[in-house]
Amino acid sequence: MAETEGEERSMRSPPRLKAILIDLNGTLHVGSKPTRGAVQALQKLRRSHVPLVFCSNSTKESTGSLLRGLRDMRFEVKDNELLTSLGACRALAEQRNLNPFLLMSPSAQEEFADIRRDDEYDSVILGLHPPSLSYEPFNKAFRILKREPISHSQSTSATSEGDQRTIPLIAPHASLFQQSQATDDLPEGLSLGIGPFVRALEVAAGVEAELVGKPTRRFFELGIERLQELYGDVQGDIGVVGDDVVNDLGDGARDIGLKRILVRTGKYRPGVEGDHDPDHVYDDFASFVDDLVR
Repeated sequence: MAETEGEERSMRSPPRLKAILIDLNGTLHVGSKPTRGAVQALQKLRRSHVPLVFCSNSTKESTGSLLRGLRDMRFEVKDNELLTSLGACRALAEQRNLNPFLLMSPSAQEEFADIRRDDEYDSVILGLHPPSLSYEPFNKAFRILKREPISHSQSTSATSEGDQRTIPLIAPHASLFQQSQATDDLPEGLSLGIGPFVRALEVAAGVEAELVGKPTRRFFELGIERLQELYGDVQGDIGVVGDDVVNDLGDGARDIGLKRILVRTGKYRPGVEGDHDPDHVYDDFASFVDDLVR
C-alpha cells in the first residue's frame, strides 16, 4: 500500500533540534484532557534537558489561569516558560499607554487588570468568549472603533471630534476555528475561533486588526528571546510543534527558519497540510518526543 504524504514526512530522519517552542491546546492537551502520553513526554524532555518554551494563542483565560490549568493536568510548567498571545496584547497596550475596551472573558481580563483606567477607551482588544461576542458588547466595540458615543453622557468615543487617528483593533490572532470538547448542546468537534469575529469588526469599522500572536514573526521572535533568557544562546535548529499548520506553524515560523512539526491531534484534520508542507508530521506530541529523544 502506498504511503500517504503525511506518513512519508513522519518517516523522515528524526528532527535534530536544540530547542523547542511548544503549543498548548490541541498539542499538549485538548480542553482539560492531556493528549495521549503528553505528560510523560514532557517529563522525558525535561530529563533530556531540551530547552523549551510554551507558546499559547489561547484567548479564553489569563496567563495565570492557563498555568493553573496545566498544573491541574500534571504538566510541569514554570511561570517564565509560558508565552501567551494575550500577554503580547498586554505588552502592546502598555507600550502605547492604551486604555483598551476588552471584549473577552473575565479570566482573560485579569491579564490587563492594572492598566485599565476609565471608560474613555482608545482601543479594542478582542478575545474568544461567546457572551462577549453577543450583539450588545460587540456593537459597543464597533462604536468605539467608529468613534460613536457609547453612553448618553458622551458625545464621541475616546477622543475629541477633531482627532481622526484610527482607533486600534488588536487581536491575539485570527484563527478561524478550534477543536472543542463536548458540551451539553454539541459533541466534540471543530468550533468557530476568534478570526471570523475579528474580520467582522474589520469590515464593519473599516479598520485592519493588529495581530500579535502566532503566526506573526514577532511572536516567534519573542519565543526565541525567551529561550535565550532562560537557557543562553541556543546554537542549532529550533523547532515549533503544534496542531494548526496555519497558525502554529505558519508564515512567521517559516520566515525565521523554525523547523515546523505538525501533530495529528486537536484541530488537525487529514489533508490540512496542503501547500504548507511541515518539516515533520507525527500522530501526537508523545510520538514526536519519542523520535526526538532516543
